[in-house]
Amino acid sequence: MSRSEGPVSVPEEAPEAREDTRVPDGPGTTAAVDPESAPWSGPARWVVPALLAVVGAVALWGAFTVEAPPNATRPGPGAFPGAVGVLLLVVAACLAVAGLRGSRTGDGTAGNTLSWFGARPVLVVMAGLVVHVALLEVLGWLLAGALLFWVVAYAFGARAHLRDAVVALSMSAAVQVGFSLGLGLSLPGGLLGLVL
Repeated sequence: MSRSEGPVSVPEEAPEAREDTRVPDGPGTTAAVDPESAPWSGPARWVVPALLAVVGAVALWGAFTVEAPPNATRPGPGAFPGAVGVLLLVVAACLAVAGLRGSRTGDGTAGNTLSWFGARPVLVVMAGLVVHVALLEVLGWLLAGALLFWVVAYAFGARAHLRDAVVALSMSAAVQVGFSLGLGLSLPGGLLGLVL
């Protein structure tokens, strides 16, 4: 006569010790900072909102002062820079409010005034914009726009340079075609305009 045995229980093994991935605080070491939850602190928290506000104001000024050719159809050449300027000012205001709320609640580390160097992508994009504006008349939109798109991709971590250049050139060409067909405006031709 065979006996049926119930479910056999296996004793649980002790959980393995996990490595502590935290960086210890102390002299010569820094704690790991989560960029999503740690806002910039001190005067550094106003760098990006100020830059965005300046660029947005310049875009709005350009939108209102641009001279439209007589054959330009609505919405006209000032619509796009005006929309970009408004969006930049809205983002700058949101960042300023977030900075004020962070200073009121004491979220940031008040002593770390060099944390704004974490904004390297923003500064690279700003430098790319300056170079783009300086070279726009010389190179023309197609090449200067492609350079700007490539710089933005590089600033945010893209490292496949040939692929990024092809995508940037395609985006620049699409913008030029969109301006020509959609708004009836021709962007600066530069060197390619002279050759072609």
